[in-house]
Amino acid sequence: MRRRTIAIIVFLIILASLHVIALGKSTVEWKQLPRGEDNAIVLPSPLLKITALEFDGLVSDFLFLDAIVFYGGTHSRTERPRIKEWEWQWLDKTLSASTDLDPYFLDPYLFGNAIFTWEAGMIHEANDLLAKGSRHRTWDWMLPFFTGFNYFYFLQENEKAAEFLMEASRRPEANPMLASIASKLAFKERRTETSIQFLEEMLPRTDDELTKQRFRKRIEALRGILLLEQAVAQYQKRYHVKPRSFELLVAKGIIQKVPQDPYGGKFYLDPSGSVKSTTERELMPHRKK
Repeated sequence: MRRRTIAIIVFLIILASLHVIALGKSTVEWKQLPRGEDNAIVLPSPLLKITALEFDGLVSDFLFLDAIVFYGGTHSRTERPRIKEWEWQWLDKTLSASTDLDPYFLDPYLFGNAIFTWEAGMIHEANDLLAKGSRHRTWDWMLPFFTGFNYFYFLQENEKAAEFLMEASRRPEANPMLASIASKLAFKERRTETSIQFLEEMLPRTDDELTKQRFRKRIEALRGILLLEQAVAQYQKRYHVKPRSFELLVAKGIIQKVPQDPYGGKFYLDPSGSVKSTTERELMPHRKK
């Protein structure tokens, strides 16, 4: 009886090993196929769960690795757009399948949110992915926080943003400042100041150095805009009229100098008296609803 049990265990180990090897080999061979819409297919999650046997986590890792390897490979491309629409859809399906197999796996949620929002304009897809993670990782405040940021920054839906930030603030170890930001959004406070608070909160939570550099540059630009907005408001309060130029603010001693736009453009006053930048597209990236 004991020998039979040992034999069954050995057989299962061998079978599992062969299964993992087969999955790995199929992944390698799939990568060697020419990329095209016809082979940009991801197996449905229920079928993947069946074929993965009890190795859901391992197959989830394979899918996530495949996504980040493919994405990294696109940085050597010279054509524009660098990543085609169908490739973004494939990345979305791959990360969705990875998190269906292992819904507690944090990395696909963070990776998907980073690339779908800032590069692809796929805000709703990013939020759908984050929503799945929030449902399973009930202790994790970062996922509802990122969702709230997306609603605020990209979709300009303050009410939804406040809702998710309040959810994030209730979770363990959440920064108390989240509740403060949420309340400001609920009362529709000034957008520039809230943007800076959001980005400063996101900066230490981001591992990717390139994304950190982007955040730092946006924070610097937004601080310049905030300085000018506050100076314009002070001038208007003092003289009961909006200034014609930023140079007038310097001449009246309200600011020492006009801040530089870190994106290489210039800050200016539009006809309504609002502070704008000639690099507005860099400062406020494309939003796709």
